Amino acid sequence: MTPRLAARPGLRVLSYLALLPAGAVELDAAVDRAVAENPLLERRSWRPCPTCGLATTGERCTVCSTARWSAEPEATSDWRADLLRDAVTELPDTWRPVLEEVVASLDDHGLLPDPPPVPAETLAAVVAGLRRAGPPGIAATSPIDCVRVQAAALVESGSVDPLVGEIAERWLPEVAEERFADVAEAAGATEQAVAAAVAVLRGRTRPFVSLPGGAARSAPTDVVFTQPDRPGPVVAHVAGPDSAGIEVVTDVLADTDEARAWLAPHREAAARLVAQVAARGRMLQRVADEVALRQQGFIVAGPEEHRPLLRRDVAAALSVHPSTVGRVVGGKLARCPDGRVVPLADFFGASPSTAVRVAAARAEHPGATDQQVADLLSRDGAAISRRTVAKYRARAANPASPRP
Repeated sequence: MTPRLAARPGLRVLSYLALLPAGAVELDAAVDRAVAENPLLERRSWRPCPTCGLATTGERCTVCSTARWSAEPEATSDWRADLLRDAVTELPDTWRPVLEEVVASLDDHGLLPDPPPVPAETLAAVVAGLRRAGPPGIAATSPIDCVRVQAAALVESGSVDPLVGEIAERWLPEVAEERFADVAEAAGATEQAVAAAVAVLRGRTRPFVSLPGGAARSAPTDVVFTQPDRPGPVVAHVAGPDSAGIEVVTDVLADTDEARAWLAPHREAAARLVAQVAARGRMLQRVADEVALRQQGFIVAGPEEHRPLLRRDVAAALSVHPSTVGRVVGGKLARCPDGRVVPLADFFGASPSTAVRVAAARAEHPGATDQQVADLLSRDGAAISRRTVAKYRARAANPASPRP
């Protein structure tokens, strides 16, 4: 037997990495749950920046106060007047004053964080009328509630599995931590069904309301790319820890042993949450910086300038495991200087033109093997593997084959 010394991640390190897969909405849900459970945590209101979509606790994020955009948001139309006109037909005339008050209370993203002082039954009826006439999620109380309202509407329409609405209503915090097994056990479903429901939530719901020229232009994003000088390097920005609005209460008196014993785990949990948010931001910034360096053409010019990029390449450059990069990339959105909002995962993988290049190389060298075609393309600057060539050759031979 030979003794060995090995470095293994402890539970504390793993807990710091728990929020890596969380997008803006899932991070918001995780923080909300922590604030609700911890008396030492408070939170300032959070919103997407109306220009770039980064999370901010102010009117505009720090990036947009200095960045120069090639595609600024267009002037919005009076969506409140349009919404009021459509909702009037859904409600009795006697409720018109309350309807006007509720519509006036909606924020710039169609949410209703501070309802007007009207009876609860009347408010519920007016909100129901607004949702029949307006876009999905209108008059939700928060971005998380907006996701839940949209999920409930999808379930009611019969277009998705009821599990989607159940997960949105009860288990968004667990989804943020990718605890699919726990959700499956609690819901009495399989992990595959839970994963499919989560994919529907991420693909078909948004923590904002799609208003004409309004909040639709500022979808919550996790990374913003800017190009301060043209031509010049692309710079990546992510929301800092302060954007989550977390505040730790420090002026709590603990003058007895019992009080100190009660406060100790809450202090530790609060410090751990702050560290988790900071760790997520640091790793996301590192990955975004590497993407900005390797995919500048795609960021500035569009898909035609996409270059093949693998997660393991970025992982090697950052000295982390490829799975860490995968967790950082999944479920997050990036905004480009021209206004495009692109899933961060789209910056990885083969170039969209790879299939065309493979087909052209095979036509030019009809007798070449897959490895020879890969070598030819690599010499031309398109580094791809033999397996990739084989994949596109199989697709060309059988166009009806399923796509991964």
